[in-house]
Amino acid sequence: MKRLLLSLVVLALAGLTTVAMAGDYHVGQLLVCSDCHVMHGSQSHTYPETGELNPPGTGAPFARLLRQSSVNSLCLSCHDGRTDVPDVLGATTAAPTNGRLGGALNVESGHGYVNDAGYVVGDGHSLWSAATPPGFTGTTSPVSTAGLGCSDCHSVHGAANYRNMRSSTRSTSVWYNKFVTYEVGGTPTNTKDVYEAAARGYGWNNVNYQEVDPAKSAYGAWCMTCHTTFHGSPADLNIETLAGVIRHPTAGADLSSSNLTQYNLHTNKVKLMDGLGKWDGTTATMTPSCFTCHKSHGNQNGFGLIWFVDNTTTGPNPAPTPGAITEQGDGGSYRDLCRQCHTQGNFPVGNPVAIIP
Repeated sequence: MKRLLLSLVVLALAGLTTVAMAGDYHVGQLLVCSDCHVMHGSQSHTYPETGELNPPGTGAPFARLLRQSSVNSLCLSCHDGRTDVPDVLGATTAAPTNGRLGGALNVESGHGYVNDAGYVVGDGHSLWSAATPPGFTGTTSPVSTAGLGCSDCHSVHGAANYRNMRSSTRSTSVWYNKFVTYEVGGTPTNTKDVYEAAARGYGWNNVNYQEVDPAKSAYGAWCMTCHTTFHGSPADLNIETLAGVIRHPTAGADLSSSNLTQYNLHTNKVKLMDGLGKWDGTTATMTPSCFTCHKSHGNQNGFGLIWFVDNTTTGPNPAPTPGAITEQGDGGSYRDLCRQCHTQGNFPVGNPVAIIP
């Protein structure tokens, strides 16, 4: 009877594998209680027959029946160092082609984890960091008292949002009406904020961003929950005043014809929103937002910035050769990121070669 039960469980899990390809994980039928909870805190070995590969950490039982002592440790018990699920911390040997779209997190010291070479605090989001988010202006930080945790940004029990990004219908919540909708496959409709070519695809080439409202960015509004003053359109006083632009807009600022010309001179391009679902630099509806310049988790560049080689130079120095896209970009520097769209800072005729390597 026991063997029969295990066989049925294995068959059921095999069936779920097919379902998994039709949507994101940790939601609906793919929200498997035993992935994160153990009822009596007494499990001492793995059960690979039922898909339970990670036994609880030492010292169980833990609060809320968790399999690890903290939410971060629990999430990282699967999402660090494995090849069958997304690896979100530091370096990885199983990154999709062109790297992970969201990049990689880093950690504050003192919690049992050490940053991989090249990943340091400040190069994106740092787990367990108690620092007030840059640009935050509220009275109570949205970061948990234990420091930044995975559940500060993701709904652990699933959500209708892209990548289970948090939201709430409660007006008292900091995530009130923070919905980042998405659609998978087919022809882009521009009725959702994110378009995934294929479900559960975490690579650079699989995801693009639609622009449902040409004056807004749902993604930008979501990030604004923590980074309050950094987001908005030119209509917002924290972005533009009578004196001019004071912060880079994350919505409502379509690329001009000269910006598009500059953008199209590049081989490798940053992500932009597009209301027409083309994303090829041919439309006048291309608009930058948060993901244009930053990896949401981070990378090996300061602030998780995406640096692409500037291959548009026409001065006395030869243009660099673009390489394969990695999680950092394809090389380059801070300046090259700006010159994805902006023409200022070109190599003027007569510029001494010796000054620029």
